[in-house]
Amino acid sequence: MNFYRHLSVCGIIGLAAIVFAYELVGRTSLAPGWGTIPTHARAAFNGLLAGELTRESIQTFATLVTSMFLHGSPEHILFNMVFLWTFGVLTSDLLGQWRMLAIFILCGIGGAIVHTVLNPDSSAPMVGASGAICGLEGIYLGLALRWQLPFADVWPLAHPVPPMQLGAFAVIGFVGDMVLLATHDEQIAYGAHLGGLLTGITIAAAITTIYPTISGYNRASRKARF
Repeated sequence: MNFYRHLSVCGIIGLAAIVFAYELVGRTSLAPGWGTIPTHARAAFNGLLAGELTRESIQTFATLVTSMFLHGSPEHILFNMVFLWTFGVLTSDLLGQWRMLAIFILCGIGGAIVHTVLNPDSSAPMVGASGAICGLEGIYLGLALRWQLPFADVWPLAHPVPPMQLGAFAVIGFVGDMVLLATHDEQIAYGAHLGGLLTGITIAAAITTIYPTISGYNRASRKARF
């Protein structure tokens, strides 16, 4: 595998690992300042609708992105990074690594927004890349259903995998994630998972509507490079 083609995926993983290590070594939490707090996000959005854009509201909107790089436990970051690597590489191979990065951020923001809408009175900071990763799962599933994709080769898998098997893996991963989270007593951002998945599926639907085949998308991408 050419890792140079997946610098964006490696960059996300590296940044999340650095932030987690910083919190672990410093025995501190960045969640209160960098996590998405629904009550703050709702207030900032209402202010924007009223024509007010303050420094505080800009900082609040920024947490829709920064929250993706925070994780609450070793298990949380490990589970997320495994799925990020799998579906980040798949999306990067199909659409390009920088488009993958844009989709990752859009799906994470979509997840944070849905979480805020479903929990408008919550003052608990939401952290984690789960929404963005569910978005990558959703976009691969959407592409696999509409396009005739090649067998996927993701390190460290020894052999290429049929796309529909990976699409099924995305569904199983999402459902398993939700079921696993349901066994915990602490507050879980179910809305972020659902919002990210729906955002990814919506993006996939838009792409496959504009480009009904993967060959058409590839031809358009090649022209855009020149």
